[in-house]
Amino acid sequence: MELIKVAQILNTHGIKGGLKIRPFTDFIDRFSEDITYYIDSENNPVHIENYRVYKGLVYINLKEYNDINDVLIFKGKNIYIDKKDRYELPEGLYYISDLIGFKIIDENDGEIGVLKEVLTTSANDVYVVDLGNSKEVLIPAVKEFIIDIDSQENKIFVKLIEGMLS
Repeated sequence: MELIKVAQILNTHGIKGGLKIRPFTDFIDRFSEDITYYIDSENNPVHIENYRVYKGLVYINLKEYNDINDVLIFKGKNIYIDKKDRYELPEGLYYISDLIGFKIIDENDGEIGVLKEVLTTSANDVYVVDLGNSKEVLIPAVKEFIIDIDSQENKIFVKLIEGMLS
């Protein structure tokens, strides 16, 4: 089983074992699904009884717990799902976790490195590319720089402007 992080538990909420969580997913409705979630490892499966969204955070109640004293140990822990339970994305959209490790191919310079990380900013995502020799370059994930993503070959084709690799 491959686990995918979907949220972090920030705190408890109320005396009946509710939890306040920060979602790491754009699919907030996923918390209404009747699937198994895992707190910190596959050894701790849980099921969400109900959820609500307030000011960008999600408040959940777990079917297995109904007392604040039982959920205090979860503060600061992460919530995961099995990778097989992820939403299917439309063509042309990708999960960030699937892109990590893709080769970055510039139209002029050829292979320049490997996607190490994706930074999420308010304007757009930014690709952190490992160039080797302890060097990195940041590439905005916008159509002006990203030409194509080939998920079959694990490659991202880019068009960099002069001086970006310096």
